Amino acid sequence: MGSPPPRPRQRPGSGDGDGPHDSGPDDGGLLRANRGQSTALEYTLALAVASLVITGLLVTAGDFVTQQRTEVVRTELGVVGQQLAGDVVAADRLARAGASTETVAVNASLPRTVAGAGYTVEVADTGSGQWLNLSTADPSVSVSVRFETETAVATGSVSGGDISVVYDEGDPGDPDGPDDPHLEVRG
Repeated sequence: MGSPPPRPRQRPGSGDGDGPHDSGPDDGGLLRANRGQSTALEYTLALAVASLVITGLLVTAGDFVTQQRTEVVRTELGVVGQQLAGDVVAADRLARAGASTETVAVNASLPRTVAGAGYTVEVADTGSGQWLNLSTADPSVSVSVRFETETAVATGSVSGGDISVVYDEGDPGDPDGPDDPHLEVRG
């Protein structure tokens, strides 16, 4: 003869009296009450773990967004700096092209903000060359763009937005103004 057919398996707690969660007539239903508490406790713990995971994801995403914004500001400042440096060099060429040039103005329509942050442009003339230093306060980002002109460029600072690069012949007779011809970045 063959082996007997397999016995059907019963789930624990199905009432056959053999499982650890069975509540028979002798336990007074205590195990069933513990089982209800276990479900509520598991639900509470699952909510706590899910809350921690979501909080961690939000904090990480917040840091990621801040880093991305900083990089976007840095990139946009570099682009704006290159555009303005090109305008300064163009004004220098125009001023040198005409022997009797009295007035040259190159208008640059630059954005007032980069990635929602206002910025300033500082013109600096150091021993290593002429620089446009663009910076924002929030987030704190600075970008420097080097340019070269044959005409001197007055140092100073302006806010972003509509900017003009103006050629000034200078006036040796004016005690308040510069004597030599120069370019000036004005806001």
